[in-house]
Amino acid sequence: MAVKIRLKRMGKIRAPFYRVVVMDSRTKRDGRAIEEIGKYHPTEEPSLIDIDMERANYWLARGAQPTEAVAVLLKKSAEGTVLVKAAKPSKRELYEAALAAAGKSADAADTSGATTPRKRAAAKKDEATEAPAAEAPVAEAPAADELTLADSATDAPAAEAPAAAAALPTGAVAATDDGSAPEGHAIKGNADSGLYHAPGGRWYDATVAEFWFATEEDAQAAGFKKAGS
Repeated sequence: MAVKIRLKRMGKIRAPFYRVVVMDSRTKRDGRAIEEIGKYHPTEEPSLIDIDMERANYWLARGAQPTEAVAVLLKKSAEGTVLVKAAKPSKRELYEAALAAAGKSADAADTSGATTPRKRAAAKKDEATEAPAAEAPVAEAPAADELTLADSATDAPAAEAPAAAAALPTGAVAATDDGSAPEGHAIKGNADSGLYHAPGGRWYDATVAEFWFATEEDAQAAGFKKAGS
């Protein structure tokens, strides 16, 4: 089979990078490679070229044909003219450079001891501040009599519920908690207007029911008139 050494494009639309791959010439552009022997990042400064020349020479000796772009990359790698990006300074080096610019040395900064005592003092201050907060719930705990009164006050609205239910018209039932119709009740009633709305009526869907009737006869018996009549 005809073998080529070419670039396989990867990355984003405006940030491409390439893999130097050995592929069957009949394979589609993004198909499976026989072997990956290097990488090429043209967007870096300087461009990154990293090719395993031992494997490249192996395939060249067996008749593999490099594309024009790969041939240029192989030539640069073989001649050793590839530019290498300078190593980034470590955090320690940046720190020492900043100290040097300020007229201090790293050793003086490490042995000054100014930072550690401040941190310990801050920790003690936090402990002293947080101590009263831990005791606050114990000091403010309500007495048993107060709890009894609070429970009684909470239960008061529940005792008034039957009175509210008694205010419903005869034959009517209250709406459910989510506002939907109770089972078996489809007639909507409105106390302010004295009207009821049956399904299919003009304003039925736009009306919020204050209570519900099972039938139109129940609504009429309670003194309500049909809306739109």
